[in-house]
Order: sequence, then structure tokens, then C-alpha cells
Amino acid sequence: MTNFIKIKCNGPTPHLNEVDLSKLLQPDKVVRGGQSTYLPSALPERSVLKCRFCTEGRVVITREMFPEHLPGQESP
Repeated sequence: MTNFIKIKCNGPTPHLNEVDLSKLLQPDKVVRGGQSTYLPSALPERSVLKCRFCTEGRVVITREMFPEHLPGQESP
């Protein structure tokens, strides 16, 4: 299942970038258990990607952005 979020870059002209969370997050192997969900402690503290539209801007994704966009996770 692909899950996209839209985040603006921090360049001089903020461009709206679409980020695929399934490519950003690596799945965990589950030996036994129910439905697999991402644990907040297993998520990266911060990920920085290049803007798709400019060379100066970077797309910064923090751990606090993830729970509201992942299935099976509620915001604190």
C-alpha cells in the first residue's frame, strides 16, 4: 500500500513535493504476530530529501509527521 504525503521544501520558493512513505520507511520483519504497524521508536528522527523542483531546497520530514499519515496509528 502506497501512502503519499505532500510537504513543501525549505528553499527560497517553497515547492510542494509528494513523498512516498512506503519508499522512505523500511519494513520490519515479523516472525509471529498480527497486523504489522510502525512503532514510533523505529521511525527515523529526521529524514532530509532533495526537492524535486529546485536545487536549493530540501524536504525535511520529522518523526512527528508520521503517525497522522500511517494506517493504524493515532496522533498523540
